[in-house]
Amino acid sequence: MKVLVIGGDGYCGWATALYLSNRGYEVGIVDNMVRRHWDLELCVETLTPIAPIQQRLQRWKDLTGKSIDLFVGDITNYEFLSKAMHQFEPEAVVHFGEQRSAPFSMIDREHAVLTQVNNVVGTLNLLYVMRESFPDCHLVKLGTMGEYGTPNIDIEEGYITIEHNGRKDTLPYPKQPGSFYHLSKVHDSHNIHFACKIWGLRATDLNQGVVYGVLTEETGMDELLINRLDYDGVFGTALNRFC
Repeated sequence: MKVLVIGGDGYCGWATALYLSNRGYEVGIVDNMVRRHWDLELCVETLTPIAPIQQRLQRWKDLTGKSIDLFVGDITNYEFLSKAMHQFEPEAVVHFGEQRSAPFSMIDREHAVLTQVNNVVGTLNLLYVMRESFPDCHLVKLGTMGEYGTPNIDIEEGYITIEHNGRKDTLPYPKQPGSFYHLSKVHDSHNIHFACKIWGLRATDLNQGVVYGVLTEETGMDELLINRLDYDGVFGTALNRFC
């Protein structure tokens, strides 16, 4: 099975790409390396230095004999994304390729706009490529529990049944995002749900909690494969900073 990992140079994407490759999947990575640029912009760095993506992939091949295809570019560029998808022909896409920091999105207007454009437009482009050329491809999209905020009732699995003025319906659970980043994820979820409804696409929209740690079976195989560990105030989680 061929799986394309968008954002495969990032924290979740790198570990996922190696995990899938190690289990026999044909894996491709799409990334524009902008996460490394943001480190430079903010004058922060990962606690565990990471090698250039090309060097990481070569080391993986040397150790395992398994190749991972690399497509360097920005998924907000529709022509690039379409070309990469047609070259690799994925049966599934795991989409991590978004600006994932709430503090980053709240720095100023420019960072709020960057976050919304990068996340929402990138995902919309992907949905349109799937509709036009890969309607049987399964999208697995990383969202966030932060879409729901902190309501004073149980958060249901996507939907909630409501009875109001004598009528009853099952509706999407209300979203109460707490940043422009979380809002971008809400927009993604709505766009994905709508695309599946009108075009018959297949998607799994994950709303997970904090992902933490640095080692997996694969990233622990060699120092060139080690994952990033962010501990700064913008990209680092509280777990990474204080545990």
